[in-house]
Amino acid sequence: MIRLENEALNTAPKLTDLPGANNVSDKVGNTVAQVADIQREIQNLEILRNSALNRLSRDIFEENCLFMRLSLHYSWTKIALQVGGNNTADGVRMMCERYSW
Repeated sequence: MIRLENEALNTAPKLTDLPGANNVSDKVGNTVAQVADIQREIQNLEILRNSALNRLSRDIFEENCLFMRLSLHYSWTKIALQVGGNNTADGVRMMCERYSW
């Protein structure tokens, strides 16, 4: 997206003697449209992510750990301390990585 914004700001005309040089495109308009499309796509992905996170059950151990990691942004160590039961950070991480959801 930064590349697109930089392209939009670089609006200086390029002078050339080549035929067809008068075919000027709306560089700023095209870039603004691309940025808007990317932002809309990001919003749609965030909606899908939140929907998936909301479907995680707090009653299933692995899903609860995944929720803490992905939604609350807890470290594996904090999750292990939160759930207790002699779980280690690596143990919780490996269990979540193996879990199919």
